[in-house]
Order: sequence, then structure tokens, then C-alpha cells
Amino acid sequence: MFKKSLSILLVLVVMISLVLVGCGQTTEQNDGGETDNAKQAEDKQAEDKQPEKAKITMTSWLEVEQSVEAIFKEMIDAFRSANPDIEVETIGLPFNQYKDQLLVMSTSGNAPDVVMGNSQMMVGFNGAGILAPLEDLISKEKQADIFDNNLAGGTFDGKLVAIPWITHPIGLFYNKELFEKAGLDPEKAPETWDEMVQAAKKVAALKQDKDGNRIYGIGHSIGKVAHAGSVFNGIIYSHGGHFLDAEGKVDFDNAGTREAMQYIKDMVDAGVMPAGVNQKEIRGLFANEQLGIMFDGDMGRAVFRKLSGKGKEFDKIMGVALIPTGKTGKSETVYTEHQLGIAKESNDQEAAAKLIEHLLSKEMIVRYHETNSVLAPSKSIGKLPEMNEDYYMEVFNKQLERARPLPATHPMFDNAMLEVTKALERVSVGKEDVDPVVKETQQKIESLYSK
Repeated sequence: MFKKSLSILLVLVVMISLVLVGCGQTTEQNDGGETDNAKQAEDKQAEDKQPEKAKITMTSWLEVEQSVEAIFKEMIDAFRSANPDIEVETIGLPFNQYKDQLLVMSTSGNAPDVVMGNSQMMVGFNGAGILAPLEDLISKEKQADIFDNNLAGGTFDGKLVAIPWITHPIGLFYNKELFEKAGLDPEKAPETWDEMVQAAKKVAALKQDKDGNRIYGIGHSIGKVAHAGSVFNGIIYSHGGHFLDAEGKVDFDNAGTREAMQYIKDMVDAGVMPAGVNQKEIRGLFANEQLGIMFDGDMGRAVFRKLSGKGKEFDKIMGVALIPTGKTGKSETVYTEHQLGIAKESNDQEAAAKLIEHLLSKEMIVRYHETNSVLAPSKSIGKLPEMNEDYYMEVFNKQLERARPLPATHPMFDNAMLEVTKALERVSVGKEDVDPVVKETQQKIESLYSK
């Protein structure tokens, strides 16, 4: 009996122990779960308190071009690191499709916050009502540091809507070896327009190189692309002409324009200049040492090094100088440039302005210059030793101070420049008289601008 009672007692003790252990485990689990839940609630509350990241987009053609994609990514990454509260998405569009695609994006409600464009594009974007005024978005210090002639290139109807970023003034290139063979001083570039014409004629008199290739004295792009018409404005200015009158109206039919057209016709007729060529073909002739003189932007050196296959060795025969003085007594030329704007429909224009100011900063411009020899329209940055490291860059920085903006004040400017190239082809290739061609071109441009 005693043994039986003892067994029952032991069973009861074990059962009670198991119940107590079980309760203890359950309590620990509940305590742990409640702690975890509380921690999750605190984490969520902390997340809710953190400000939401600003999100902006930027379009450009830089990240789809091999020569600049790396430095563009570097500049954007630097902005992300310095501004962790701003999320940036970049959208790369091919240059030859850029304008049309940007207009489609914007008219369909998908405009980027930061808009990149060139001088001709921005006037079209402004005409489409895409761009926001920048006076109150970009700091006054940044605006005041930009050359007035460059700032004017992004100002339409009195409002700054495109801030200059990287600029390309057109300067003069000449072949020193061809100059020497023609009896000219290879270290002395022509300083006046007349000197340039005479030098071009002497180089053309060489006729052929040792391989039988034709040698030309000078080359200007007159192919059917808007860029050729745009750059021709510099030649018009050198002859005392203009595209717009003092009131901003189209005045293509003037004495200076006719003289500039006659200059092109005469040089082609005399065999001094090739007819109907575009800038790519002109560059090829110069790189192959079949051309004595040409006009091009600051990017020319890198282009000629590559096209010639000689690399930096080509620098030894390449001279650079300011565009010779013409009828105005000044070195007249134009510049094209990369500009930045902010979309009217941007949801965060302040964040967009921060990105623009970052790209305009001394650190980013100098770094961009180190990789691609770009020029800045900034007074303070343009004077830095890092931006004037050799004679080549000194010449182009001086040319920039003298360069005029393109007379791109109307959304149909690109179309107008195509009409100019048609006129150039008519007088040079078609051998038509200058006066009637200029008059007809005036009428066509007026018709375009009236639409």
C-alpha cells in the first residue's frame, strides 16, 4: 500500500513539474514575442519620422556617348554622395533623337526635372512651354559669375530659362606644315580676314600632296544640317552682317550677309574651298593634312588627334588662333553650348536646382575639363590655371570672351538654319547669284517665324 501511494505521489510531482516548466517556457516565449513586437513598432515609428527622399530625373545624351559617359557618371555619383536625401535617376537619349524625344516626354506629362540641351534645342523647349524661369532657383552668385554673352544665350523674352554649363566657342585651326610649304610663316596665324583669304589661296596653290590628294586652302561646313547654318552666323558677323535686327526681327537680307555668301561662293569657284561638305568631312580633310585652314570648336584637338591616327603628335603641325578680325574690327565668332534647365512641371524644383549648381561647381567643371578639355562660361573658373594649362586652352578661353550667342530666339530657329544651308548650297554648288538667293531665304524664314 505504501509503495502504491509513493508511486502515485511521484507521478503527481512529475506532472506538476512538467506543468510548471511548460508554463515557464510559455512565459519566456510570450515575453520574447512582446519584446520583438515592441522593437518592430519602434523601428517603424523611426522610419516614419525620417523625411522621404526627394526624387528627381535628368535627361542628357552624355551617358550614351562613349567619350563622356564615364565623367558624367562620376559627377552624378558625387552629387548622390553629397546629397543622400535626394535620389537621382538619369535618362540617356541619343543626341540625334534627343530634341524630339524630350518634347514627346514633356507633352505626355513625363518631363524630367533637369533638362539638358544645346543652344538650338533650348529655344524649342522654351517655345513649347517646358522650361521654368531660373532667376529665383539658381543662386545669384552663380548667375553673376557667368559671362553676359553666355547668359544671354539662355534668356528668352527677358527670362533666364537655361543656364550655360559647358560652352564651345568657334576658333581657327591651321596646318603649320602646309603653311610652310606655301611660303607662309608656320608660327604666325592670319590676324585679319584678308590675310586669311590670301593664306588660303597660297595653300590651295599647292594643288596636291605627295599621294596625289587634292589640297584645299580653307573649309567651311555648308552641308544640309542646322549646325552648319548656325556656325555661318559667325562669318556673317565678320562681314558686318546679322541675322536679327536691333529689334529682334529677322533681317537676313542685309549687306553683310550678302558679302558673307559671296565670300563662300568665290572661294568655292576659285577651287580654294571644297563645295557641299559637312563638318565631319571638313575635319577629315584637316586631319589628313589636305586642308590649310578651318573653323571648329575647342573639342577639335581631341577630334584631330583621333582622326589623324597620330595622337598628340598631331599637335606639332596644328596651329590655333582667334578668328581673324573682319569688318567690325573684332574677332567675330559664335559659340554653341550645353545648357541646363528645370521643367515647369517638376515636383521638386529646389532639388533640381541643387543638382544644377553641383554640375556648375568649380570641382565638377575642373574635373570635366581634366577628362575632356571642356570650357566653362564662368568668369572665375575660366581664369583658373587648371583651365589654361597650355596655349591651346588659353586661345579658346580668350575666344570665348569674344564669342556671340547664336541668334536663337524663336522655336523655329533650327528650321531657319536649314534654310540658310540650302542657300549656301545654291550659291556654291548650284552657282546661283547671291542677291536673289538671300532675298528668297529671307522670305522663307519670315514665313517659318510667322507660324
